[in-house]
Amino acid sequence: MNIVEFAKIADLSTATISRAFHEPEKIRPETRQRVLTLADRLGYYPSASGRALVTGRHDVMGLIWPLEVEGAGALFGQRVLASLTQQLVCNDLDLLICPVDRRQAITVDHARRTVQRSRCDAWIMLYPRHHDLLVRALKVSRKPVICLMGLFDDCPEWKCVTLNQTSWIEDALSRLQKAGARRVLFLGCRQEEPDHEERLAAFTKLAPDYFGTEFVTHPVWPLDDAAVGELLLAEKVDAVIGVDDAAALTAVRACERLSIAIPEKMQIIGIDDSPDAARSNPTLATFSQPLDKMTACAVELALGRRDRSQKFEATFVPGGTLRS
Repeated sequence: MNIVEFAKIADLSTATISRAFHEPEKIRPETRQRVLTLADRLGYYPSASGRALVTGRHDVMGLIWPLEVEGAGALFGQRVLASLTQQLVCNDLDLLICPVDRRQAITVDHARRTVQRSRCDAWIMLYPRHHDLLVRALKVSRKPVICLMGLFDDCPEWKCVTLNQTSWIEDALSRLQKAGARRVLFLGCRQEEPDHEERLAAFTKLAPDYFGTEFVTHPVWPLDDAAVGELLLAEKVDAVIGVDDAAALTAVRACERLSIAIPEKMQIIGIDDSPDAARSNPTLATFSQPLDKMTACAVELALGRRDRSQKFEATFVPGGTLRS
């Protein structure tokens, strides 16, 4: 059954049928639902190859998944993927995941080939890297590239969806100052990861406004509980801002090992609002990133419905590691 035959059965125009599958925002929800219900009953779906010939689009989004960031677990990456899935459903898009570990040349070569031979309409690059090894392949593909969770200055034509790192760092410093902290540590940083480096730079710039010279940074990754405990004692800090929840929770465990009371003797703040933050004892004070809004923005940029990069704000989530 072709689209003309299906449109006659549905008593709708072929344009309406096409929009129901590919541009749902342009028709009424009840009309789209009627089309999808009928299509399901009749076993109809538009020809992907035929549509691609007419529109030049394949309705496929590519996601570059950096395995070197979080490893096999990739807990935060999975949360990003879950949010992205909602956008795929809403826009009736397929997803091609291109995994890459930039520490392994063989996976980089594979990713380059995937970028060059795939039929993706656009690429979303999760956690972009400075001087990224995939830049040339992405440029050659001549497809839109959207950088998610990090700025990328090397290619100004690429759009970026980022978090306002300055605002949440300043909020964290202000809350610690008001809660009586005297000396604060910024803990952790994955090198070559733009959003981590932005957080470190924001802390270094803003900390003197709140703590004078009483602040220290430890931009190291990965972090070890015992080593972090030694650092807390050596630097004589009474507050920690983690580069993410994982770093902050490392500080929590270090305090537990050393019997440092939280939040009486040590206050700790992270960012990501991870499930482990809520399960921690005490619960971790953290900041939540608006992942649903950020992935929606990335998809809209990829589809050409939005023109400009956008920066989003994190929201504070209270926890027992910060004095009330």
